[in-house]
Amino acid sequence: MYAAASTTALRAPFDAPSRALRSSARGSRSRADGPTHVRSSRSAPVTRASAGAVSFRAGSGRAYMSVGMREATARERAAEAQLWIDSWRTRTGTLDAGALARYAGATAFEIGAIGAFLYLAQTMVLGKLHASNLGAAKAVVAVMFFGLALRSRAFSPLNASRPRIAGERLAKKQKKRPSWTPPAVVFPLVWISMAFLRSLSTMLVFATTGNVAHPAIMALVAHLSIGDTWNSINNVEKKLGVAAIAVLFVVSSAYNVVFQYYKVLPTAGYVIAPLGVWLTIATALVWGIWRINLPREPLYPTKPRTFA
Repeated sequence: MYAAASTTALRAPFDAPSRALRSSARGSRSRADGPTHVRSSRSAPVTRASAGAVSFRAGSGRAYMSVGMREATARERAAEAQLWIDSWRTRTGTLDAGALARYAGATAFEIGAIGAFLYLAQTMVLGKLHASNLGAAKAVVAVMFFGLALRSRAFSPLNASRPRIAGERLAKKQKKRPSWTPPAVVFPLVWISMAFLRSLSTMLVFATTGNVAHPAIMALVAHLSIGDTWNSINNVEKKLGVAAIAVLFVVSSAYNVVFQYYKVLPTAGYVIAPLGVWLTIATALVWGIWRINLPREPLYPTKPRTFA
């Protein structure tokens, strides 16, 4: 026992520095791996804000900086004031004729591009196939217009992206919505159903007329193109007032599709009729969103007011 105690006593002076070095290393690693907490000499509360990602030898992490509560509040108020100024500049700006020309031009371009595609399909494939194998021709048209109903924006020169479910939930937080707004998951399900009805009704019109570029079908092409322009205005540019006016063109073009299809074949008109019903509800929703979000945005595109 005495020998063991002596050995321990002799080893202690040499172990102490090594323990100190190991403790120092652990402290250095902990400071590198995690945020550094700074104690203030005053009792004022401290807000910690992220300053961005930083790479360390031990791995990646985040660096933090301490911001006083007063400074954080001042920054928040400054941001709110800037948003109000930007909104005021937009609401009191002058008419943006260039934006109107861009919307009209993009819509006309998309109608022409899809029309040219349908004309080539009719001339090279569908015209002959309709005469020789009607069933195969109908299947091709059904698949073609199902895809076109979902991805017609591929022909648009504008960014006409539709919102994702996560984006729709975020938009609900940023903008007020009427209390009767359907859940975000409803919208993609409805649009897939509408794509199926567009496909089926167009197949019936094609089977009757034998022409995929028939004026009634071109009415559907115009409707899809107008809808893509509206998507760009509402979902990308987020101009609630302009979207409220533009959606009137969307729903009107849908009514025209129902009428044109009914003239060719009443059954086709009945099949596509739910499109008009849904877009009537959607129009009421768009106008409701514009109405309850104050201050209301202008119903026409504007150039932001500039200060001399």
